[in-house]
Amino acid sequence: EKMTKDNLLLTFLICLILTISIIKCSGPAYGNDLNLTIDNNTDQGTFNSFQDGQDNDIDFDIVSMDEFIIDIDQVGNNNTLNIDVDGRTSTGSSMYFNQTGNNKSYSGNFWCGHSFCTMTINQN
Repeated sequence: EKMTKDNLLLTFLICLILTISIIKCSGPAYGNDLNLTIDNNTDQGTFNSFQDGQDNDIDFDIVSMDEFIIDIDQVGNNNTLNIDVDGRTSTGSSMYFNQTGNNKSYSGNFWCGHSFCTMTINQN
């Protein structure tokens, strides 16, 4: 009889843990958040990001971007893009930002401190 009570208690606890786990795992779905910082020792690189879905957020900071290419695409609703560029010398760098969907937001601070850099922003 004691063994049966212990087994029932153990079974109850396992069911309770599984129920709590299922409730937590089946909660609201959140978008993909990307927070990325590239330091001042990275030149001649490429950063590509493609996010497809809703409620995505990209917070991208780059300190140095000599001959650097940034290409960010977001497709879907309620997406946010925040870009901060401290370009230092920024020779030959290009940035391409594309957002497609409803309720998209974009913000940025840019400094291109040398010969040239380009930026293209499309919001559809």
